[in-house]
Amino acid sequence: MKIGIIGAGAVGSIIAREFSLLPEDKVQLTLMARTERGGFTILENGVKTYHEIKVHEVKKVTEQFDVLFIASKTPALNELQHKIQQLTHEDSEIIYALNGMGYDDVFARGIPGVVYISGQQHDGYIEHFVNQKIILPQKNYRYIDKLIGLIESSNAVNFDLQKSAQFNKIRYEKLLINVGINSMTALSKNTSKIFEDEQMVQLTRRLLQEAITVVNQCNRHGITVESGFTDYAMDMYFSYPREMGTSMYYDVMANRSTEFKYIQQFIHDMKDGYDIRTPVLDVVVTLLQAYEKQ
Repeated sequence: MKIGIIGAGAVGSIIAREFSLLPEDKVQLTLMARTERGGFTILENGVKTYHEIKVHEVKKVTEQFDVLFIASKTPALNELQHKIQQLTHEDSEIIYALNGMGYDDVFARGIPGVVYISGQQHDGYIEHFVNQKIILPQKNYRYIDKLIGLIESSNAVNFDLQKSAQFNKIRYEKLLINVGINSMTALSKNTSKIFEDEQMVQLTRRLLQEAITVVNQCNRHGITVESGFTDYAMDMYFSYPREMGTSMYYDVMANRSTEFKYIQQFIHDMKDGYDIRTPVLDVVVTLLQAYEKQ
């Protein structure tokens, strides 16, 4: 089975590190990014480890993959459209290992994934904070099912690739998690330490409650997010290392474009045609739109 990963940042590198431990006679792995390099370093639990897994320049790769993980930034999807057509065959399964929602139709064989991998790309190394999991919709897959079986039968691989019948609900809940912490860390230009401030905690709670109201009233999948989800999300934020940021925080600090179109803007657009008051969400979206126009 040929597995490709596009994107050698925190998500792509963690996936590659684990999948490189799968049996070589069963899996041929190719990690791709904008530029070629001989490997990458991951900082985890205070220890830096260099992984000699070659990163290929995506423009130069010509083989076709059975399973292709897209672990780039979401705004790069349009740039990758033509290349991904070259890297796939008629039976390829393309997994979106991305944040947010609103991009499912970019590829006809695209499969959305809920990604729980938290890390940061520094100059020269990747810092891994928590989690190594991707959740997919519950259905039969030609290649992914074989990959899941290989992962589960390997004691060396520490990665959770799973399917769930509750995928749509899980996906909306992850979107809400991102709306809360990504908004506050990006706009404050600060890490998870912001949740030591009670005013930030209360503001985040109001944002989450507004976003939950929108999802419950406007989603097309008939899912309901329970009222206790705000407490669940806040407990998750409190558990994060104080120095941990978010993808949107790191983008803002590096003066890069963010994924807000697929996170905050996606939820804000859901309420078009509905009479739902969301003052905190409105301000968050307005400020992030202004940032993108710089």
